[in-house]
Parts: sequence; C-alpha cells; structure tokens
Amino acid sequence: MIHRATGDEVAVYRLFADSGQLLYVGISKDPMNRWQEHSANSWWRRVASYEVRWHPTRAEARAEEKEAMASESPVHNIHSAPRHGSYWRAALNTPEAVASRAARAQQIAKGMRGSKRPKAEETSDG
Repeated sequence: MIHRATGDEVAVYRLFADSGQLLYVGISKDPMNRWQEHSANSWWRRVASYEVRWHPTRAEARAEEKEAMASESPVHNIHSAPRHGSYWRAALNTPEAVASRAARAQQIAKGMRGSKRPKAEETSDG
C-alpha cells in the first residue's frame, strides 16, 4: 500500500519499465512525493509499474536499498551504484586530471597574489 509514513517507517520502492527492467530503487517516507520529484528525469516516462515495501526503520530500508543496488543493477541509480563511484574516483586520479587541477590551483593562487582590495572611500564629516 502506498501512503505517507507514520512514525519511523520508511519505504523501499522499485520502479520498473514495461519489459520488467528495474529502472530505479529508492527509499522514502512518502514515495508518491518522491516519485513527483523523479518525474523531472527523462527516464520517468518509461516507468510502467512499481513495488513498495515498508520497513520499521530507515536503517533497515537503507540496507535493502543498498543490497538491491548491488545485486539487481537498477539502470538509473548511477549516483549510488558502486560502479559509478569507482569510475569517477579512477577518472579523477588520472595523471591528466591531477595535472589539470594543479594547474588550475596555480592560476587561482597567482590571481590572488598581488591583487589589492580597493579601499572604501573615506568620508570626512567636517
């Protein structure tokens, strides 16, 4: 049943495409409100069905969500999926990326050195 949580309960929801493909797994105390937020995503139009399962605590819901992301591979959970984080950590640590950040930091530091703040106009009250 879809409802807004009362007390500490939290829902784990799964959103599916017509084909049965798992599009997204999330948790919320108010799934329908959360789905309204998801509706701004381009993939939302593919949602054909859902499952909602309530848990007595956020910790239990988070554990199910984490397990689902690891074992069920939802297509649009890119920010929470381990493969996404690993990809970006690797990309940010390439020699090119490190050099680029260092060069940008030097540019910023160079621009800050020698720059003087304009003084506020002095006024004299006669």
